[in-house]
Amino acid sequence: MIERWRLETHTFYFRVGESVVTLEDVVLILGLPTNDFPVTGPTLSSYEVLEVECLDQFGVALRKADCRGSFIKLTWFQALKDRLVLVDDIQIQRYVKCHIMLLFGTVMFGDKSGARVHWKFLPLLCNFAGII
Repeated sequence: MIERWRLETHTFYFRVGESVVTLEDVVLILGLPTNDFPVTGPTLSSYEVLEVECLDQFGVALRKADCRGSFIKLTWFQALKDRLVLVDDIQIQRYVKCHIMLLFGTVMFGDKSGARVHWKFLPLLCNFAGII
């Protein structure tokens, strides 16, 4: 009975049903290493830092209305993703980065609102060649 309780505490409930995410899943799906240093990052809520990070990653500055504290609204990523014209590698990379951030904010690390994602995940997308 104790083993069953331990398993249930690490079970995630997705829209498609109940699932257990393993470290092997993280490696296969995201390509993130599981045998290195932990993924951590700052939790600053400075608008200027968010603006610079988004400008660097997506070529578009974030408006104050599109963020709240350390979180970016998912509608900003969805609108940017919908506007992108996939004519070159840079635009395709931005599109994929938007899609990854939407996955982080909904399926993988969604909060109760399901409307925003923490910006600490943005630096993970800097080395795009390393994540594909």
